[in-house]
Amino acid sequence: MRAVDHVVRQFLEEPSEKRKIVINLGCDVDYAQLIVKKCDIIDQTNLFRQLLTSFKLSSPGDTITLRSDQYLAVACDLRDTEKLQKALAQELELENCLVLCTAEVSITYMDVEAADTLIRWAARFKDARFCLLEQFIPDGPEHPFAKTMIQHFDKLQTPLRCINKYPLLQDQQRRFVEAGWPSVAVRSLWDLWEDSQFLRSEERTALNSIEPFDEWEEFALFASHYFLLVATKSSEPNTSCGYIGPDQKPPVVYSIEEDAHRAVPRLQPSITLRYQDNPKGRGRRRFGAVMKSAENTVGYHGGLGTQTRLKTTDVYTDGEIHDFTWNSPPVSIAARMCHTITQLTRNDCLLVGGRTSPENALADCWLRRRQSWERVDDLPLGRYRHCATKVSNGNGSWGVLVGGGKDSVGTVLADYVLWRNEFGWQTVQVTRTAPRPRFGASMIAVDRLSGILLGGMTEDGVILSESWRWIIEDQDQNVKITFQDQSQPRVLSHVSECFQARFGASLEWSSLGLLYIGGVSDRGLIPWEYDIVAVGSGTCKVFAPEPGLYEASQFQRVDLACEGPRPLLVGHMVAIANGGELLVLGGGAVCFSFGTFWNLGTWTLQDSRDLLGTSWHLCNTVEVVPPLGPVVSATLQPAGNGHSHPSIPVLTPVGRARLTSPRAFEAIVTEAYPITMEGLDIGSCTKAWTIEYLKETVGAGRQVVVHEATTDHMSFQAKNFAYVIKAFGTFLDQVTNGQRQYLRSLATEKPADKAAKLSHDFPELAEDFNLPPELALVTENAHSSPLRISGPVAMWLHYDVMANVLCQIQGSKRVMLYPPSDVTRLRFPAGASSSVLNVFEATSATGDQLTNTHPYEAMLHPGDVLFIPACWPHTASPTDGVSIAVNVFFRDMKSGYAPGKDVYGNRDLQAYERGRLDVSKIAKAFEGLPMDIGRFYLERLADELKEKAHEFGSS
Repeated sequence: MRAVDHVVRQFLEEPSEKRKIVINLGCDVDYAQLIVKKCDIIDQTNLFRQLLTSFKLSSPGDTITLRSDQYLAVACDLRDTEKLQKALAQELELENCLVLCTAEVSITYMDVEAADTLIRWAARFKDARFCLLEQFIPDGPEHPFAKTMIQHFDKLQTPLRCINKYPLLQDQQRRFVEAGWPSVAVRSLWDLWEDSQFLRSEERTALNSIEPFDEWEEFALFASHYFLLVATKSSEPNTSCGYIGPDQKPPVVYSIEEDAHRAVPRLQPSITLRYQDNPKGRGRRRFGAVMKSAENTVGYHGGLGTQTRLKTTDVYTDGEIHDFTWNSPPVSIAARMCHTITQLTRNDCLLVGGRTSPENALADCWLRRRQSWERVDDLPLGRYRHCATKVSNGNGSWGVLVGGGKDSVGTVLADYVLWRNEFGWQTVQVTRTAPRPRFGASMIAVDRLSGILLGGMTEDGVILSESWRWIIEDQDQNVKITFQDQSQPRVLSHVSECFQARFGASLEWSSLGLLYIGGVSDRGLIPWEYDIVAVGSGTCKVFAPEPGLYEASQFQRVDLACEGPRPLLVGHMVAIANGGELLVLGGGAVCFSFGTFWNLGTWTLQDSRDLLGTSWHLCNTVEVVPPLGPVVSATLQPAGNGHSHPSIPVLTPVGRARLTSPRAFEAIVTEAYPITMEGLDIGSCTKAWTIEYLKETVGAGRQVVVHEATTDHMSFQAKNFAYVIKAFGTFLDQVTNGQRQYLRSLATEKPADKAAKLSHDFPELAEDFNLPPELALVTENAHSSPLRISGPVAMWLHYDVMANVLCQIQGSKRVMLYPPSDVTRLRFPAGASSSVLNVFEATSATGDQLTNTHPYEAMLHPGDVLFIPACWPHTASPTDGVSIAVNVFFRDMKSGYAPGKDVYGNRDLQAYERGRLDVSKIAKAFEGLPMDIGRFYLERLADELKEKAHEFGSS
């Protein structure tokens, strides 16, 4: 770890004429059996051998197992300090050396008395230092992270013995002082992370450049349970845990002294958390968003589940389970996390942004208006971990103020935007001093147009202790916001004791006032007694606060009583329920390599004096919901002028999932939305099918029929390509050289009558490709399996009547898909399954044709399997070299297919074919009438047919 590396480097760079010795306890000194294995590795690794001069392995049984000019390996039980002293004394004059002993999570597994003896042994040396990195439990063994960590090591039969006797940092400090080390500095790893004197801002920021990172709460919990201790024999102030300048005090041990604990103001009365178990295996989600639909129901939407991001909604109620339809976000909205849902009225709410992966911030926004969800204007810039709160201009017009967050490239945002139904999104001008860019902050309105902003994290991973009051000046087209900094230095207030600097906390009104709940702080984890604090002084009625009582810098401790297990208030959501009660839903964290902790129930926060409080519980998980409502045509308000432009459809990324069983895939087929499945075993083809392998295995001389295109986009309607017969090897060479050609294999026998099947048409490749057991539904109902090889040319937009799985084998591919409800907007000629549109070209000619459509996008890489539901128009284009794929069509309906042959799996259903004949008969029946009369009645019949289409399946 960098922390230990820092101490070792400081030691080596320290000016001295003495020889310097580093003794790594538990690594260079270890059990004989382990040391022998380590020496064998060193002996067999040239890089190590080149670093060591006078290298010599000792005879079996020798304590010094390996000798060199730079390194010794010592086979010795650390409990035997006399043997260790004797062995080192034979090789080194330790009394005349500078000695650094290090122990990285090693001596904590020893018997405590033996470990203490080892620490006292190291203190015998005249000029010595001791660097210790190991676990501690700052909030006791019942903290969910600590509990998970302890159980992990107990299960491995390697218990953490030292944490029981030395659970806190001050305990470890006392331990070393009593062992003969007069100067001891000790800090948690999170404390070191936050210290710019130890870690420069650019070094923290570099973490995101290595890999997009958004597990900050989990990192803080982990780093809060590990410490770095450096002890020295010198009586001078110890600065080894950080670069301490002349104007800085030595690092402090962050703990709350009892006197300070008593001095923090307390909110009266106290709060009781009443607990209700979730049904077994359900309710495990974090980083979602909550909404209400009725007095006794709350929904928790999206978030991260046990395996992937979710698009379902858990429904909670305070009463009996009723047979109701809960209006959750439609499953056509992409799975996401770190988004917001802001309640506008009892029935209306606005869903904003979020993310899939940290490098894919979402911009789409959805309004629930009464009983349906409608897509409204997208955010000017996709964002996640942003703040959102309801505001009002007093004329009955509600809006949502959104600020901060992160975008897809990791930029932390500083802007504020306002959504209102009549204007769409408007950029809010910040007057005077603007708060620093932040994400994961907490914001809430205290009246119609003012509120507070607390905490958050900077781009370089530092949690802010700032408190801001904000006021909006609303002039319709010109909206301004003014911020007032109400932060107080820690030495002047109780702010530090209340852990006001938070990231990922909830800020919500309750019957007891405004509560600041959970998250992590600038000191890492938040102790249980401060997990929930009150903001402001006094109490208030829910949604009717007195603004003067809610200064952003006033905090009060809340006495907490928990009936049931202690929740981990990380990744959770808080919802206001009836009578000002608050619900804590979901939450949990990956506890490093120790396992994942999930909150397994629901907590209701109530006034402790309320002896008859209600008990909320999870009653349902909504997966099938009403269809989407129409897209709202509100306009996007650009920054800097009053002009607007039509909203442009924004791509919704296709979700990704890992299947665990055939039933999981059956559920996907039933849901009928595309999804990319990863981690499936489709055979050796993903590695074997190189161009040379295909030539050799299939035969370069085999004749195939290919599409030879004249442009980058093939059009079935325009026929801008030719069918050409050529040798398979020639075709492969030409597409490798970038020629616009495309192979969709045909049956080798009677291709006009029979569907293509890879196992029959390319038996040489059959053993390389297979469908895994998870896709048994496809195998059992397979129709065809053509091989597809493409150069740099896009397929035309089309739909297939049969569902299929597209298995990407080599190269990468971009697939665009549209739900069946968009078919009338995509220029499909009557009776044709191919469109005339090129959706990859964002030109003015096609732009108008794509308004009010809902495109989905999938990026496929080798091994990915894309499920394409029946009748979803789609098209594909290679993005990296030659694309090789196999797609398997299968029948997912029990009946309805047209009788007779269907070579390509795209023959329209029998009912549609018959319906087109009936339409011709109906139109013919009006022949002979005046034109205006005939059109009059045909339009009326068309309207009736549209009504039938909207009513279809609703009864």
